[in-house]
Amino acid sequence: MTQKNIFLAQRLHKRLACVSISLAGVLSACTTYAQDYPNKQIKFIVPFSAGTTTDVIGRLYAQKLGEVLGQTVVVDNKAGAGGNIAAEYVARAAPDGYTLTFSTSATHATNPALYSQISFDPIKDFTHIALMVSAPNMLVVNQKIPVNNMAELIAYARANPGKLTYISAGSGTSPHMAGELLKTMTGIDIQHVPYKNITQGMTDLFAGEVSMTFYHVPVIYPHVKSGQLKALGVATAERSPIAPEVPPIGDTVVGYELRPWWGLSGPAGMPKDVVEKLYQATTTVLSDPVVQKRFIELGMIITPMSYQAFNEFTVTELAKWSKIVSDSGAKAN
Repeated sequence: MTQKNIFLAQRLHKRLACVSISLAGVLSACTTYAQDYPNKQIKFIVPFSAGTTTDVIGRLYAQKLGEVLGQTVVVDNKAGAGGNIAAEYVARAAPDGYTLTFSTSATHATNPALYSQISFDPIKDFTHIALMVSAPNMLVVNQKIPVNNMAELIAYARANPGKLTYISAGSGTSPHMAGELLKTMTGIDIQHVPYKNITQGMTDLFAGEVSMTFYHVPVIYPHVKSGQLKALGVATAERSPIAPEVPPIGDTVVGYELRPWWGLSGPAGMPKDVVEKLYQATTTVLSDPVVQKRFIELGMIITPMSYQAFNEFTVTELAKWSKIVSDSGAKAN
């Protein structure tokens, strides 16, 4: 080997050594970051207002997550535009694991199809970490509606097109989508009536001013037991353990099923080690007997799903609801 070649080989060796040192430093820093996480307060963004089902389960989860991670997790309600305000906020946040949110069937499946202008991509702008829970809805009608089961409801709706109304807490919410799904699968004509204040909507339902709604089983079922409302079906393939005498809507409308869901997500580009740590912590939270008992009381079904599976699930849900919204012609009110 010539003197020149020896010199060049030495220079190359030094450069490779420098690169190795640099890469080692970066990897060391990344590992240290993951090991130290979280070393400050975490902000958990809830996309709906205080007192809603999403808020109640969000606060329980945030408290328990903080206990598992040994760090404070603060709930920040950012309600508005069907959850879009919160989703946009998180999509634009730093992907460091300190801004997290509940991704929901509304914000990440139905809203992108319902709203003509939306400032985030429900797939590309997020790191989806873990699916957590889902909840069945129950279809109920007021006592003035002369039907007692799904077959009678469908027959009545066909004989009286446009007469029946169903209420929701706004466009994109699960009651709205449950109604749109029923319309597309049966061809009946029922009218959506969104309420900004669902309490007023329920008052009108009890009074017979509106016809029906699809709502979370534990919230609506007490009004069935009291005789204020009639239950026609649950929007899941199986019966609810809270109301085992109420049959699935799918027994009459084959294939009908809708489960509002909630999962943990953050901005796109979060470090894999941090994602793994949050996934493991969430698994621990969902295994907590106190959490399980409270979720059952709220009518929730714990449906843990890994981040790989959850990402695939969100893609499937978005495609499913985009078609349903398109077929039904539903718009954000």
